Amino acid sequence: MRSIWSGFLSFGSILIPIRSYAASSNLHISFHQVHKTDCGRVRYKKVCEKDGEELTQDDIIKAYIVGGECLKFTDEELDALKPFATKIMEILGFCKMEEIPVEALNKPYYIGTDSPQKGGAGKSFLLLKESLIKSDKVAIVKWVSRTNEYLGMIQPHEKGLLLKQLLYHEQVRPMDEVEILESEVNNELVDKGVKAVEKMTFKFDWTKYTETYTQEVKDLVEKKFLGEEVEVPEFKLPETRSIEAELEKMLEE
Repeated sequence: MRSIWSGFLSFGSILIPIRSYAASSNLHISFHQVHKTDCGRVRYKKVCEKDGEELTQDDIIKAYIVGGECLKFTDEELDALKPFATKIMEILGFCKMEEIPVEALNKPYYIGTDSPQKGGAGKSFLLLKESLIKSDKVAIVKWVSRTNEYLGMIQPHEKGLLLKQLLYHEQVRPMDEVEILESEVNNELVDKGVKAVEKMTFKFDWTKYTETYTQEVKDLVEKKFLGEEVEVPEFKLPETRSIEAELEKMLEE
């Protein structure tokens, strides 16, 4: 597995050489955009809006527009803002997992050891992992990748560590922006709802679940390739009945 970041995890004054790896992959099929008359691929070109010239990556740099003035920055200048931070994932402290709001959890990454030439890699890594296990805590970390600073949480996971990127508080929209229709339910109805929940309670096995929509898309692609007719089924909502009637049916089955 190819690493996407390497540097040091700072556990106080102890620097642990680490590498991070993407813990997830994309299962979905990517469709191309084409011209519907001749199936020519639609490409997105990098074009200067002033002179219409098509640009290569070497022609492009980062800039910030302020007061109509274009302030250009090289990658080296941006890296120089926090040269230490781009190589150090800093442990800010430790807390209980329950203290982290569920809506803050974002992308997962695996954390493994880096080259033994950097010294103490295995021992310091294991020290942190065992300390997290025995204290029943997770580590809160900050690190810089490219031009962004990230917040994250590290916890023991199998033979290594798992890093979960956290959203910043200001990134999460407040729940009061969501429309919730006001209503009331009586205790008798809630009791029936609880019974329905208990009846449907099961031991969740994550490994038994697979993404099935992509396979259906693949089957559709194969039918198209073989020249078979593709039927588009009519979508109909099921007959609507009262909540009470639906709960009774669920409890009877």
